[in-house]
Amino acid sequence: MNTEIPSVKIGVFDQNPMLALGICSLLEKRAQMQAIHLPMPDFGTSAMTADLDVAIIDPGQTELSPAEIATVLRAQSGRPALIGFFCDVSFQTARACLAAGFRGFLPKTAAFDALQTAIAAVLGGAHYIDATFADLLHEPPAPRPALRARDLTDREAYVLKSVARGKSLKEIGLELALSSKTIETYKARGSTKLNLQGRRAIVEYAIRSGWVQ
Repeated sequence: MNTEIPSVKIGVFDQNPMLALGICSLLEKRAQMQAIHLPMPDFGTSAMTADLDVAIIDPGQTELSPAEIATVLRAQSGRPALIGFFCDVSFQTARACLAAGFRGFLPKTAAFDALQTAIAAVLGGAHYIDATFADLLHEPPAPRPALRARDLTDREAYVLKSVARGKSLKEIGLELALSSKTIETYKARGSTKLNLQGRRAIVEYAIRSGWVQ
């Protein structure tokens, strides 16, 4: 009866052999963990290995996109969980890795304990994102589109046009027989609808829209 517990097989893909071998050596000090240094993947190679549980790779060291990296590794290595191990990373690269199915994200400056934690997380089906990359992987809210001038009420449009022509709120109020506070309310509502911040933005919008010459 075979009671041997199969080890976790980890592939470390990196152009720096000293770094990769050092990581492999540290990983193999853990029970039931086998780590091997492998060449960077490309579409021209035959199967490099099979049935990796985890692949640790720096996407910046290959001309392949994160999606292509994932395709190659899954075809050659048995669909391993992917961990990005980065020197440098941009928002676009981080988002592309996430879309390609990478489950871990760490900088190469991270402590070894963090790499061990990331491996344990991805093997358990979770994601591990180092705090360094948290902001990069956070999708910024899309700016609210500005409404068009025709979405303004007549009073809001009149007030903004008057402000753009250099009139004070008091002068506009006298013209409309309204208080300065009410004029300020119309100005604020119109500015909010058009996503305008301050008098200068109102003037620039008025010029673009042909309100003033």
